[in-house]
Amino acid sequence: MKFVKFTVAALFTALLAVGCADENITFEDKGVETLSDKGYLSISNLVVDCRVDDKDPNMGVEPSTYATRNSVDVNNFDCSIINDEGEVVSSFKLGERPAEALELKTGDYIFKVKSGEIQGAAWNSPVYGATKVFKIVRDETTTISEVVCSLMQIKVSITYAPDLLERLGEGTTTTAIIGENSLAFSLTETRDGYFSAPQVSNTITLNIKGTYAADKVTFKSVEMNKEVKDVKVGQHSKIHFYIEHANEGNIKVSVTLRDWVTDEVIPCNVADLVTEEEWTEGGNEGGDDPGTTVGAPDIIWAGYDMSKRYAITGDLTVDLEIVAEKGIKELLCEIKSEVLTPDQLSGVGLCNILNLCYPKQSYDSSTPSVYVDVEQPLRDLDFSVAEEVLNKKKVNLSITKFLGILQGVSGASLKNHDFILSVTDNDGVTTVKTLMLQTGN
Repeated sequence: MKFVKFTVAALFTALLAVGCADENITFEDKGVETLSDKGYLSISNLVVDCRVDDKDPNMGVEPSTYATRNSVDVNNFDCSIINDEGEVVSSFKLGERPAEALELKTGDYIFKVKSGEIQGAAWNSPVYGATKVFKIVRDETTTISEVVCSLMQIKVSITYAPDLLERLGEGTTTTAIIGENSLAFSLTETRDGYFSAPQVSNTITLNIKGTYAADKVTFKSVEMNKEVKDVKVGQHSKIHFYIEHANEGNIKVSVTLRDWVTDEVIPCNVADLVTEEEWTEGGNEGGDDPGTTVGAPDIIWAGYDMSKRYAITGDLTVDLEIVAEKGIKELLCEIKSEVLTPDQLSGVGLCNILNLCYPKQSYDSSTPSVYVDVEQPLRDLDFSVAEEVLNKKKVNLSITKFLGILQGVSGASLKNHDFILSVTDNDGVTTVKTLMLQTGN
């Protein structure tokens, strides 16, 4: 019935247009005033906030809330109104915004706010911004009353544990590189670095170069290169270098990394940072894995080495054990597959970033602000979720049923499928491991 009504209405409109054309009837001929194609935009009471991380930059304590920082002078922010053809029809400083409503043609617009221009890399130079879509309706007033700006760069801070600082020479630096831009952090550098993000997913390359003395006296030249992957706009990567003391008396230089953002969770793959041994002292290595802090959460696949990739066969069982002595605060699973795209995952009610503690807050990496409720689909696949995971000290996570999906979409040629698992305990300590699988021949 809807289709019939639409067709009849369209036909009536077409016939009316032809009749008018035949009779040469115009509004001007009848002396009727032409209808206005204008509307109005009111921004006189606009409030602009910047949501920023106000927590201590030291590692290990994850902020639970984010507050508006009143010290940010929003009055100097640049504002522009852009029409649907990409043209800037009005621009002004926020503090000089028009008191009267602006007259605009009817149509779709974007209101853009920005605190400044983004540099490739700079110290203590955050740039905040936001865009808001609005529509101008004929003879009506559209009001924009609030805009919340977020960080438009990647923020990087680097710290060192005191006992490591005692063993590093004064000239030692850690250079952070994103794209073609870099900043060199000295051992005493307390400023934050702000980088432009050339890609949707970026890599921070870390080059640590200088001298190191195991006995605090005899210094030797050292150099180490590492990468932090999958870093996005708005993320604050807090990198902390420390010495891990093994039971046998040996020590190893290790790295931890915490990341969080203003409005959303963006998981960061730090596997390359925490699995390689560097600057090992002593004749025998011994001790725990240098990438695992004592008491830190762990992800175990009994009988298998998670640093290796395994072929999916008919009898393969993937039953993981997640262990966290302090209780699980967050458990994320990111799916990276050569063939299992977000579109295909959505077809079975899933997405590629699975939040197992809060499954209704899962999302696709391309649209992190749009949540997807994956609780029931995950339960159907025998995943442990929600109350079965949150605050638990030990969780069994079976991915076996998922293997059939991977085989069904992969075809005959070799395809790789990674499940990047990140578990954070209630003390804020995070462990990241990747389950690496392969289909095909």
